[in-house]
Amino acid sequence: MEALAANGYEWFTDFSSVDLMHDLFGLEVCGIPEEEDAVVVLAILEEVFPEWPYSDIHYHDYDRDRGWKALIFKNPRPKKSFTTA
Repeated sequence: MEALAANGYEWFTDFSSVDLMHDLFGLEVCGIPEEEDAVVVLAILEEVFPEWPYSDIHYHDYDRDRGWKALIFKNPRPKKSFTTA
């Protein structure tokens, strides 16, 4: 949150939360109103955590924290396995 604030991004104004992603060993910044800001927030996260190789942005259009999410994480996402019954 300090790095975001140092770059002009304020909590509750420019994003609604920063959440831990325990399963992926990462962070997500949620509720970013504009896609362009999500791209910049992701660049800030990549600067703060250069050793975390995985990142993504996507739009969250339901529940709380609607808006863009910027995610950065250390562990790869598990591959989904589909089984047929």
